[in-house]
Amino acid sequence: MSGLLLTNLLATWAMVGVIWTVQIVHYPLMAFTGPEHSAAYQQRHVKQISLLVVPLMSIEAIAGVALFISQPGMLSMLGVLLLVGIWGVTGGMSVPAHDRLQFGYRREPFELLMRSNLLRTALWTARGCIVVALVVLA
Repeated sequence: MSGLLLTNLLATWAMVGVIWTVQIVHYPLMAFTGPEHSAAYQQRHVKQISLLVVPLMSIEAIAGVALFISQPGMLSMLGVLLLVGIWGVTGGMSVPAHDRLQFGYRREPFELLMRSNLLRTALWTARGCIVVALVVLA
């Protein structure tokens, strides 16, 4: 297995684990922070989770695109398309929802955050399966 494929595999599956944890545990708990703590909780969440996900997402994106360039094919192209979807949902839905929640819990942006993260969870899980298929076929 190439270093590029291994990097892609590790970064993608790290994010699959993170996104499932966030979807099942972390985000649902936000609804229970209470009005006196929700803004501070949200602000701290964004700051701290960014330390983890920004490097992982960046490594994954670079490795995924580099893999497609070095080994073009249907699976590596699908992997890149899933990355585009993940980044699009993140920037277009999740980040705006987080921005609106930084001033306190409100139901509408919270529900948007939960829906967008469910979509990201599905996209990352599919991407994880694609990367495993690339490893198996290598």
